[in-house]
Amino acid sequence: MTLKSISFEKGSLDTMIDRLCKTMNAMDREWSKKVEPALQSQIQTLSEFLNPYSKSIPLAYLLFLQTMGKNDGGLLEQEWDGYTEVSVDKTLNDYCEYYTDDDFLPNGFLPFSFHWDESILSLKLSEGDNPPIYNGFDKRLFSGSFENYLFQMAFRKAENTQFLYQVNGGTSKEGFRDILSGKSAQNIQWTTSMEFIETILKPYQLQKAWFSDNIRFCGVSSEYIVSVDLHWALNIKISSDNHIALQNMKKNLSSLLGSLKYW
Repeated sequence: MTLKSISFEKGSLDTMIDRLCKTMNAMDREWSKKVEPALQSQIQTLSEFLNPYSKSIPLAYLLFLQTMGKNDGGLLEQEWDGYTEVSVDKTLNDYCEYYTDDDFLPNGFLPFSFHWDESILSLKLSEGDNPPIYNGFDKRLFSGSFENYLFQMAFRKAENTQFLYQVNGGTSKEGFRDILSGKSAQNIQWTTSMEFIETILKPYQLQKAWFSDNIRFCGVSSEYIVSVDLHWALNIKISSDNHIALQNMKKNLSSLLGSLKYW
C-alpha cells in the first residue's frame, strides 16, 4: 500500500523493522537517525523478569527493543495526548516497583506503554511472536498485534502531517451502542462492530490497509484517508487535501451515524 509516496509494505515479521523504517523515513528523513536501541543488559534484565513466569519477550517486541527500545523517534508517544512513555528505562523502573506482584506479569501480560493518567498498554504473552495489545487493568483489546500497532501509529503520523484538512468524530460507548441497535443499522448485514463500520465505508472505495484489524481500520482512497478506532467506542478520523470532499464525506457519515460528534 502506498500513500502519497509513503510505502506501507507487508512482509514477514523478521523484516518488520526495515519496513517500518522505510515508512517513517518517507515522512521524516532523519527518523532512523533519532531512534536508539535498548541496551543488551536492559533486554537481559527484562528477560529475567519474565523467567519466573515461564515467559519470554515476544519476537516483535524484541525487534522493537533492539532497534528503538530507548528512543522510538516519537512513534508511540503519539498515543493519547502525546505524554506516553515507552522507553525501556521507564519500563524496567515500573516493573521493579509495580508489575511483578500485581495482575500483569503473573497473568501473562507484559506492560510496555505508560501514560501519566495510569493508562497502560500490554502485550499478551501467550499469543506467540506477534501478540495482540490490551489496554488497562480490565484488559480491553487495543490492537490486533504489536506489528499492526506500529504501522497503525505510522499511519497516524501520515494522517497528522501529510494532509491539509482533517476532521475527527466520535461517540460515547452508549452512543455507539445506540447506533448499532438503531435505525442506522437497519438493512445492513453485519455480525461485528468492525463489519458494520466497513459496510458503511464501502461506498467510498477505500483500500483497506493490511494492518487493519477488528479494533482499528485504516483505509486510503484518491481523495482522503480514513481511520477508525473501536477499542472503547467509535472514533473516526478523515484526512484530505480536498476540503469539499472531506466535508461531503463528513455530511454523509453524519446522516448514517446521527449521534457522532465532530471536533
